[in-house]
Amino acid sequence: MRSSIQSHLWPAVQTGQAATLLALQQQFQQTEFWPAEALRAAQFEQLSVLVEHAIRTIPFYAERLRAAGIAPGKKLTEAAWARIPILTRTQVRDNGTRLHASSIPPSHGGTGDVATGGSTGVPVRVRKTELAELMWQAVLIREELWHRAEPRAMQLRIKDLAGLPPAIAAAAGTPQGALLPDWGPPHNLLWQTGKMALIDHRQPIAAQAALLQRLRPGYLFTMPANLRLLLAHFRMAGRRLDCLRAVWTLSEVVDDGLRAACQAVFGCPIVHNYSAAETGYIALQCPQATHFHVQSETILAEVLDENNRPCAPGQTGRVVVTPLHNFAMPLLRYEVGDQAEVGAPCACGRGLPVLNQIVGRTVDALSLPSGQKRYTRVGHNRISKIVAVLEYQVIQRSLERIEVLMVLGGALTAAEDTEIRAALADELGSEFRIDLTFCDSIARTPAGKLRPFISDLPQEE
Repeated sequence: MRSSIQSHLWPAVQTGQAATLLALQQQFQQTEFWPAEALRAAQFEQLSVLVEHAIRTIPFYAERLRAAGIAPGKKLTEAAWARIPILTRTQVRDNGTRLHASSIPPSHGGTGDVATGGSTGVPVRVRKTELAELMWQAVLIREELWHRAEPRAMQLRIKDLAGLPPAIAAAAGTPQGALLPDWGPPHNLLWQTGKMALIDHRQPIAAQAALLQRLRPGYLFTMPANLRLLLAHFRMAGRRLDCLRAVWTLSEVVDDGLRAACQAVFGCPIVHNYSAAETGYIALQCPQATHFHVQSETILAEVLDENNRPCAPGQTGRVVVTPLHNFAMPLLRYEVGDQAEVGAPCACGRGLPVLNQIVGRTVDALSLPSGQKRYTRVGHNRISKIVAVLEYQVIQRSLERIEVLMVLGGALTAAEDTEIRAALADELGSEFRIDLTFCDSIARTPAGKLRPFISDLPQEE
């Protein structure tokens, strides 16, 4: 997920950040055109350092890597790397702080935690360093440089309000939205930007559309599911929007149909990326095409078949990633829960690996009793803090009833039950009856994913 207004940025990261980000961009402009073999060799140099750190500071990995025949001072080969077992979301959830390093190089800065349900219903918490956060910001700036034409334009973000200062959140929670003087860091450290407007994604689609028409921003940021609802609203009203330079989306799937609809109704392209809160950016959309380039300088991404062998171009497999710079809680060969199709080398000349498409991130829309629809994030930030909740899935059964399937590792306390219901009511709306159903397991999709939200009601086409 793309960082919103960087409200989670640790203060120390901002010290001297502009110069560091510019220096990293100069490096990226060279490395992105390296041959694939050179990029891979550089990745394994960094992986060797990361692996040795994990062996020294995390018993969980010391045992796992020793069993794979990996030891400090021994050259890390492709064959040895492939012997490391895949790390699942369930293992990350269950091991928790046992995956934290006992020490971190001082140059990596302080730490902070992120909580995410990702595109599954398995909540995890991951500790990250300031260096890992800085690399996130560096790739964010690369994305800006690849795709942004006019940083002085206004942008409108349709988003959840988690992490915003109370006054801004209060304003963003109204149909008028909140208006800020610029895009915030790190953008305003490098450019003189336009203003930024924010509106809660829980506001009715009609209110979002009205704000778009009133402010006429140059850029719109939203989720693909919410964009579909906006486009349907404009089509039904017989209106178009001619002010947008691009719609930037994150998470979920952007297909050719959504790109075509956006071009037809808003007259602009979609810029999409592939990322996860716990790992950072995985891939960015190519500046010259709609497929994605893996961000090899910051992450190793593997696409594996059912036998854990690398997929060839044109094949679809499970996405397994290793962030290269998070020494606080290394995620070695972490399966994020998505599938992707591998692409052939890109005609743009970049050596960065290609993913043609990401599979399995589609999100249903919530239908309100009024008949309106909106995107929802089902409150995973709060639910992930309840350790008894192993997995969950929110299902809209009707315009009045929400059922929540839950797999528990222990009984919920009365306070935890209340907190779950409050979190869901805050996100979904207090007008729904929420039923908690405890079960032994929750069905997966054919791709093996646990979808966090499903609606039994008709969806927009």
